[in-house]
Amino acid sequence: MLEVRNLAKCYSNGVQALKGIDLKISTGMFGLLGPNGAGKSSLMRTLATLQPADKGEIYFSGNNILQQPQLLRPVLGYLPQDFGVYPGMSAFALLEHFALLKRLSDKKSRRRQIETLLELTNLTRVRDKAVSGFSGGMRQRFGIAQALLGSPKLLILDEPTAGLDPEERNRFHNLLSDLSENTVVILSTHIVEDINNLCPDMAILAQGQIIARGAPGELSAKLNGQLWHSLIEKKQLKACQTQHRVISHRLVAGQVEVRVLAETCPQAGFNPVQGELEDAYFTLLAQHGQQTPGQAQSQDLATFTPMEAK
Repeated sequence: MLEVRNLAKCYSNGVQALKGIDLKISTGMFGLLGPNGAGKSSLMRTLATLQPADKGEIYFSGNNILQQPQLLRPVLGYLPQDFGVYPGMSAFALLEHFALLKRLSDKKSRRRQIETLLELTNLTRVRDKAVSGFSGGMRQRFGIAQALLGSPKLLILDEPTAGLDPEERNRFHNLLSDLSENTVVILSTHIVEDINNLCPDMAILAQGQIIARGAPGELSAKLNGQLWHSLIEKKQLKACQTQHRVISHRLVAGQVEVRVLAETCPQAGFNPVQGELEDAYFTLLAQHGQQTPGQAQSQDLATFTPMEAK
């Protein structure tokens, strides 16, 4: 169990990155969804004991890890958003270096684990290649491998699927699903699909605050009966944004699909549609002053009541 109590962080430039975060996260996959600049990476770095908090407490397995970070680090796996490496070393040598830092002292079992992780991340064929020659996706897979060293009990992953192709992403999703059976896994991302597919529990972070918490399906269901969509011509979009509460729009075969929040049918040509996590996400962001795709800035998206953050 990971418990975060009233966590706050303000940087020297005056940016209040975290504003009283409260979370309880049990074993399994937990998704943290938010736009760029929401405070996700600040929260991940603080949970990983890489930076101090200004206020608040973090407990893992009953231990206060802000006061005793050494109790967490042996059981922590962390993949930062920007993963720096020593490019002159081979993948195998660098993983062995990280394994030694994690106190995996038995040479035979250490190397067996490294071989397994290289296979899981599809890096076996380049195990002896310098990391400097890796593509962005390969470096990301290497970062995933190092995070999994030592069979961590807490796994913190900040934008882990960035740079992965669809096949690699699917492989990683399957791996995370297996790991989460016995591990607290925190998946921080702005990719709604990853959260929806992987996480039975999640929170949405905006401007340093938790603005919603619950299962993806529960958050999505809050919009049912209030969400409408239609295909319109591009030239009609501006008028639609002015007249209705547009939460998103996208191009579809030369036309624009708009999704509108309304208690009743907005106008002829609109049909009811079941709410998805992306719809709930955009609606919640708009309610908290965040610009969203397709949002008409002058509209008040105040009819959607989110699940209470807890």
